[in-house]
Amino acid sequence: DMGGLARDAEVQSQMLDVMASTYLNLGLYSRAHELSKRALDARATLHGPKDPSTLESMTQLGWILDREGHDTEAEKLERQALTDERRLLGPEAPLTLETMDHLSVIEEDQGRYGDAETLARQVMETAARTLGAENSLTLLATNHFALALLQQARYVEAEAQYLKLLEVDRRVLGPDHPQTLAAMISLAVTVDAQHRAPEAEQLYREVLAVQQRVLGPEHQYTVLTMENLAASLTDAGHFAEGEKLHRQVLAIRLRTLGAEHPETLTAKLNLADVLMKEGRIDEADKLQRDTLAVQQRVLGPQNPNTLISQSNLAGILIRERRYEEAEKLASDSWNIQQRTLGPGHPDTVDSLRNLGMAMAYRHHYADADRLFRSALDTLNGADQENLWSVWYAYACAAAAANRIDDALKYLREAMARGYKDADGLMADEDLKALHHNAQFQELMGTLKLTSTPARVAR
Repeated sequence: DMGGLARDAEVQSQMLDVMASTYLNLGLYSRAHELSKRALDARATLHGPKDPSTLESMTQLGWILDREGHDTEAEKLERQALTDERRLLGPEAPLTLETMDHLSVIEEDQGRYGDAETLARQVMETAARTLGAENSLTLLATNHFALALLQQARYVEAEAQYLKLLEVDRRVLGPDHPQTLAAMISLAVTVDAQHRAPEAEQLYREVLAVQQRVLGPEHQYTVLTMENLAASLTDAGHFAEGEKLHRQVLAIRLRTLGAEHPETLTAKLNLADVLMKEGRIDEADKLQRDTLAVQQRVLGPQNPNTLISQSNLAGILIRERRYEEAEKLASDSWNIQQRTLGPGHPDTVDSLRNLGMAMAYRHHYADADRLFRSALDTLNGADQENLWSVWYAYACAAAAANRIDDALKYLREAMARGYKDADGLMADEDLKALHHNAQFQELMGTLKLTSTPARVAR
């Protein structure tokens, strides 16, 4: 009975699809890939490449490829599926919107944040109109839209989106649902980026406890929360706890994702950063160079994470007093980031900070001063939300040049524009020369009095 055989094959492909989704949700990507590929092959053979079920499997496999870190392959498959879905199912069909949502995340992974925002907004608005404001796809697209804002350092907008989303997620999906927890983590990252460290740490720890119970200690979402908590602790000067968590994250990712997965490379980058801050410069240098070489080969030289890594290496070289090499690396990163991310993006400002410090140590402070003045002129009136970060970086360059009065002046400007992280300021090695200055101690006292008390969005 050929009809019976066809039905059996269809049932089997459906089972493969469901099992692939299960493994994907568990964070077991290689097993999910194998099952999803089998489902796609079976459906293409049974129904042809343009059948809705085949397109559904293409969309699923593309998403798994992205989770595995294969962005280029993922984008190619998702765009192929999207072209046929729009033609056969229509531009507002649920599967079409799901594929568009996947593409918005892939674009974000590749650093095309403006494109990601546009696509996520389109999915969010269309899904809300056609499926309902509280549909799971609408909520997921809202999360990804807010993520695109976050990646563009539009923190106030992103935080507002996440707070609204969390209220709906908790009510519709429940407080322990993975999507709810993902929104909480993104909110914590947004809060952390605004230097509200106690509040962010409280959110990270709250979510991590739930994820370890609900998802398990080695689920990729749990590990991502550990990584964010480790970075926050490191920035606040809690190096030992930060290093311990970063090493745990790296060990899990090496075992579960492999040595060249983008998230494993990020874990190595973060570990190198804490080693540098602990003064273990030789270890940090070796790990950072090894990581950068792999990122340049796997991700490409202009990938946002590659540029962060290159700028971080410049920071290590400054510690090693290899200022000329540091200036070149920081300048290369800064020039690309200015063009692709904008002059006020945190990654761009971090590179400007390293560039300015390297120039100052090479006795070219006047040139560094002109760079910072130009950056401030460019941002004035256009990017007030992140203007404090340029003033703070300016203070670091002034301190490197031993211009103590200038450094204090620029720190006051940063505080006047919203900087409020007393622990981070005290832990910053680049401003260590100011610690015994009476005016600096007065600034620290002011910061401690005005720091935002911890609160958690309910």
